[in-house]
Amino acid sequence: MFNEKLSFLMIITNTSNSDLASAIPVSESCVSRWRTGKRNLPKNSFNNSVIINYFYKKIITDKLEYKFSDIELFKKSKDFKVSLTEWLFDKNIKLDNENINLKITNSTYYYGDDGKRQAVIRFLNNIKDKTNQTLLLFSDESMSWMLEEKFACTWSKLLIKVLKNGNKIKIIHTIAREYNEMFEAVSKWIPLYFTGMIEPFYYPKLRDRIIRRTIFICSSDAIISNSIGNSTDDMLNIYVTDKMAVSSLRKEFYNYLGLCTPLMNIITKSRKEKINELCSLDNANIVIDSYSLSFISTPKDIIFKALTETNNDKLISPLLQRKETLLNNLKDYIILDIINVTDIFNKTIPYSFVAGTYYTRDDYIKHLENIITMLKQYENYNVILKQDILNSFSIYVKENTELIIEKNDSNTMLISHEHNIVNAFWEHYLINDIEQKNKVIDKLQNIMNTMHLNN
Repeated sequence: MFNEKLSFLMIITNTSNSDLASAIPVSESCVSRWRTGKRNLPKNSFNNSVIINYFYKKIITDKLEYKFSDIELFKKSKDFKVSLTEWLFDKNIKLDNENINLKITNSTYYYGDDGKRQAVIRFLNNIKDKTNQTLLLFSDESMSWMLEEKFACTWSKLLIKVLKNGNKIKIIHTIAREYNEMFEAVSKWIPLYFTGMIEPFYYPKLRDRIIRRTIFICSSDAIISNSIGNSTDDMLNIYVTDKMAVSSLRKEFYNYLGLCTPLMNIITKSRKEKINELCSLDNANIVIDSYSLSFISTPKDIIFKALTETNNDKLISPLLQRKETLLNNLKDYIILDIINVTDIFNKTIPYSFVAGTYYTRDDYIKHLENIITMLKQYENYNVILKQDILNSFSIYVKENTELIIEKNDSNTMLISHEHNIVNAFWEHYLINDIEQKNKVIDKLQNIMNTMHLNN
């Protein structure tokens, strides 16, 4: 019967009523009636052609031709599309449920990086509207499948929706990666860590990583795959919906999790406690990546003014102590200060040390002047200028020792002492040559001149 064969095609290609209805186009209720047999097969030849083209493309893309390999009609014909058309619309050809290749199983196969992306989108779409679930994520395979720009955007949006619905994530990161790959992996998760809905872990012992594995699990579905080294071409990704299989994979994940260690401490502290934590950044080379102009170069009178205006007088003393600690560090150690600058002043440029207050034009120029003074005064003080979209994170890296990430509008801090993670961030910032001081000073002077002219 047409309805049985149509349902079979929709199941093996992971096609919903909505997907097929949009492709033809017809209403979802029309597709539903086709599948239940309440409505006869479409008489419109154009619709038939669209249906065949849709399923033919899905079958070829997902390499599902083997599902039809034992049917005489497909054995005799060299044109799969012609055979598929005859098989679907010929009333005399029935769905052979006993044929091993036509059995509808609880697993779907996807291949290569494209296949993994399809499987992951299906996985997240399945859970995005559910609540109180815990996703279990682990992968030490190549990250090449995540790099496609359109997919990365879709993945991020779906993941945010999953978390907004109250779902949580336990993720086991792989730290035995190239530093640049590890930085990309961890940095993409930073905004999500601050939701408090994610617990990151890592396996602390060395692994040869010849055979690599991915396991993504939710309450009802799972994705598993294996690959050799960095080779992911045509790798098999299996989408599992069988309850016993998903339960078995969940046990496997938790057995591995029992051998792991928290990757970061996600700590909620008062503003004063956060400042005290940052005072530990001494006696070592340091990188400071600020979302605005950094605290270390802020003139004292601006600190007093900003904190007084926001009724944060109690923070003045610890902040000045923090500033003094960092300045003393410059006597023996290098500080690389990465700051966000703009030559077009607006009234929404925030201070990096207190939320809810913003620079005036005069204070911003005064701060830039102080950076120039420090560049001339301290041999070990270096500055990198960036012009990124402002976010609310500042990152501090203490060489070989500690990574601290703070969010300006939150009392939450992320702290990690894991050697590979710390070094991944350190290497990321030092991979490029530091620009000569006189060139940085010239650029800062040009920015100030532009602001004066536009005043």
